[in-house]
Amino acid sequence: MLFTVATGLLGGLALFLYGMNLISTGLQKAAARQVQQLLGTVTRNRFYGMLAGLVVTIFLQTSAVTTVLLVGFVSAGLMSLGQALGVILGAAIGSTLTAQLIAFRLSDYSLWAVVAGLIPYLAARRLRWRYLGQAILGFGLIFYGAALMGTAIAPFSTIPGFTAVLQRLAAHPWMMMLAATLFTAIVQGSAAPVVVAMTLAAQGGLALEPALALVLGANLGTTATAFISSIALSREAKRVALAHFFFKLAGVLLFLPFLGLYAGLSRLTSTDVARQVANGHTLFNIINMLVFIPFTPMVGRLMERLLPDAPEEEKVAKYLDTSLLNVPELALAGVTRELLRMAGIIREEMFPRVMRPLAEREVDLLEKLRHLDGTLDYLYKAIARYLANMNHDNLSEEQMVAQTRLLYIANDLEHIGDVTVEMARQWRKIETSGIEFSPEGQAELQEMFTRVKENFTSAIQAFASDDQALAARVIRGHPEILRLEKNLRYSHFQRLQRENRLSLETTSVHMELINHLLRLNIHNVSIAQAVMGII
Repeated sequence: MLFTVATGLLGGLALFLYGMNLISTGLQKAAARQVQQLLGTVTRNRFYGMLAGLVVTIFLQTSAVTTVLLVGFVSAGLMSLGQALGVILGAAIGSTLTAQLIAFRLSDYSLWAVVAGLIPYLAARRLRWRYLGQAILGFGLIFYGAALMGTAIAPFSTIPGFTAVLQRLAAHPWMMMLAATLFTAIVQGSAAPVVVAMTLAAQGGLALEPALALVLGANLGTTATAFISSIALSREAKRVALAHFFFKLAGVLLFLPFLGLYAGLSRLTSTDVARQVANGHTLFNIINMLVFIPFTPMVGRLMERLLPDAPEEEKVAKYLDTSLLNVPELALAGVTRELLRMAGIIREEMFPRVMRPLAEREVDLLEKLRHLDGTLDYLYKAIARYLANMNHDNLSEEQMVAQTRLLYIANDLEHIGDVTVEMARQWRKIETSGIEFSPEGQAELQEMFTRVKENFTSAIQAFASDDQALAARVIRGHPEILRLEKNLRYSHFQRLQRENRLSLETTSVHMELINHLLRLNIHNVSIAQAVMGII
């Protein structure tokens, strides 16, 4: 008997968890772009953000992916941490849908859902239909797995020893809550322990109060997923995970002392005990949202104080989340954000330093630019590895082209950093010689650098907004840079013929800097060509 029970319980749990995974990954792949667009529209109002989190998580059937998306938006400056926390509270409500659906006892139709999902999953030619079939197949498996667990647990209610253990635990709600927290952290999802609580309550093994203690533990344990995923990510990711834990822990501490009142409120929602447990799960997250949503800006500031920015995070790929490698839309979006971060380092840290006049130049210019270039090199290698690790079986032809474009752009940005360091080396030659450029030569170099810098800004803007017209303008402007380069060389040689001593002393450095500026613009053009698909 024990073997039969263990087989049913563990097998049902395995099918349930696998079904949840199929739903989540299938719907992510089918509609990742729409999810990003929806979350991107709620950057100002925390209440709209809460509704967006609710809708997205109902659709994706996992609040973990919603949280990962929020990390990217917060890191990119598209929303504050306080605004993102409103979305998290909404996502927690959306994650209760699974328990609500299971409470309808749809297990009689679960195998029909498996058949209905398997047909498009195996036969569909369009990837989106295949992913939707995968999600339907997942729904069938979670209902069938839940039914298997219910059947396996049923004999336990007739075993006196098991009943006695349950009653002893039921007398200590804190122990029930902690046990459910640990179980949820292990299985990486709150739905499974909630379903177990519903089944035990329905079969008379547990009263409603201890079953709801299990529900509270499941809600707290689900924060482990965000904590684990944030370990290797940025400080922003850790803040989101910590805030998620803060909300859940505060809610559990608020509800547990009033378990009787909580159970009474759940009883008012239905006469069916399994439905009462499912409704209690939803009520907890709704009340938690109502209590804490007015305080999300303050909680956001608290998280920033607890986890301030760390300077050592420079060489961390903030947006390359390995858990999204099988979701091409989200993985490629993360790479795009990482590339824009590389471009920001060049535009805001390297370019402003490299062409300053001697009197304003930093003493350790070369060392600082080498350090920044080291960060670019690290990010380029991280991006190249990340793109190489993407599952090509999941990529459409369009996504494979996008993957190549991103790799081209990463390569160009890394080379721009190298060229900037080479320019600093040329400046060091001038510094050690004690001779500055002639005023005319300095002005000409500054003119060409300004044009090249403007082209870089335009190329990156075209990449960020997928503006092919702007990218074409950068490409069309390259002949003008070539003519300017010829004119600057001619002008310098004219000064040499007039026996300008400063021009004579700085000739080799002057020519090298013109070459480097031309190389920079060639990389600008290459980025613009990648935006247009010319690779």
